[in-house]
Amino acid sequence: MDRQGGYTWNHYGKGSAIGFDVCLTFELAWCLHSPICYPMLQVLISRTGPPAEVAEIAEIPMPVPGPGEVSIRMVAAPVNPADLNFLEGTYGKKAVLPCVPGMEGAGVVEAVGHDVTDLKPGMPVMPVGVVGNWTARRVLPASAVLPLPAGIDMRQAAMLSVNPATAWGLLHAAGTPASGAWVAQNAASSAAGHCVIQIAKVLGLRTVNFVRRPESAAACRELGADLVFTDDADGLAAAKAALAEQHVPVVPLLALNAVGGDSALRLLDLLGMGGTHVTYGAMGRQALKVPNGMLIFKTLTLRGFWLNQWQASLPREEEAELYAKLADWVVSGHLRQEIAAMYPLTEIKAALAHAGQSARGGKVLLDIS
Repeated sequence: MDRQGGYTWNHYGKGSAIGFDVCLTFELAWCLHSPICYPMLQVLISRTGPPAEVAEIAEIPMPVPGPGEVSIRMVAAPVNPADLNFLEGTYGKKAVLPCVPGMEGAGVVEAVGHDVTDLKPGMPVMPVGVVGNWTARRVLPASAVLPLPAGIDMRQAAMLSVNPATAWGLLHAAGTPASGAWVAQNAASSAAGHCVIQIAKVLGLRTVNFVRRPESAAACRELGADLVFTDDADGLAAAKAALAEQHVPVVPLLALNAVGGDSALRLLDLLGMGGTHVTYGAMGRQALKVPNGMLIFKTLTLRGFWLNQWQASLPREEEAELYAKLADWVVSGHLRQEIAAMYPLTEIKAALAHAGQSARGGKVLLDIS
């Protein structure tokens, strides 16, 4: 039995994945033991490959929560770059096929197991640390669900657990940053980069940001970026000059790299003595080759950051406190993410094609409500 919602995978509009008689028997057995017996839709992959080719819509019976479980009616879920990699089979966490994709999302509690006391029907919630959010409903252990503030924008809530959490983790990768400290980053116009800018501002940090396209700079400044430059040799020179012209000349001691290659080397060049360089992405698909002198004479620290591992290392209480803080910033307007387009679940192939485009101007969301 699959707790995502039944015993069989029936491909929407394509007939049963296994014999009709067997499917009917399994689904009748499920319905006989369930107070809810209505079909629902979810995205299913049975193989990895080009996202728009491998994603299908499946129709299955609606799941019911057991002891210690919560049934969630999903409202919205984004399509992240990591989701595309997951469908392609290139992500660090491999799919156990067949499965429902979707690394984050938000919904409303519909029903709870008899021993669940801290979550109530009607509460806005988000699953954390679990894949499988591209579905109309899902059943999860209560321990994998966190409450959200009443009245939160559910579209923004659906995007809370990946990029904002990544930005927080990156900004604390070298410990708690001192107020007024400078942080440098490339890919500043990405969703994660925008979150870094906004959270840094709330924390009293200052940011020097590099963007690939000059026209992306305005959006970064609107979010609170202190300095923005093009990600090239001229931009690096301009950044050094601008930092030297501060009332007290400064150099960043933390640099966040999502690109690799020459872009990552420019961040290393900008870092001050003893600084920390954190890599969390490889958008440029180029290896990072570090000159020996940067390690020997600047005593730099290079490390990686993967949200999945970082989340798994957080104690439950600390994780809950972090997401409560991030959610409060969403409600107060201090943290927001742009939305490029919304697609119904049935248009998953179009959503995936759109999400795979560059310069989207925001996230692609699945409207599951």
